[in-house]
Amino acid sequence: QTVCSILTQPTDPQIITGSHDSTIRLWDIRKGRTMANLTYHKKSVRAMASHPTEFAFASASADNTKKFALPEGTFLHNMLGQQ
Repeated sequence: QTVCSILTQPTDPQIITGSHDSTIRLWDIRKGRTMANLTYHKKSVRAMASHPTEFAFASASADNTKKFALPEGTFLHNMLGQQ
C-alpha cells in the first residue's frame, strides 16, 4: 500500500492519502488511525486537491477524477472536464 499522494489541511481529517492499491484514507492523526477507507477508484490514486470554497476534495486516478465531501469522505460524483 504505497502512498502516491497526500493532502494536508488544518481541520479533520488533517491528512488524506491516496495509494497504489486504489484506496483513499482519511486519517485521525491524534489517534494514529484511519477514520475512513474509500474504495471508489480502480487504479492508483495519483493526485488530490482540496476545493477552494467547499469542505471537499478531488482525487485523480487513471480511471477517473472524483469529488468527495468532508469530513466523512462522502462520494459526491465523478468529475468530467473542468467541473
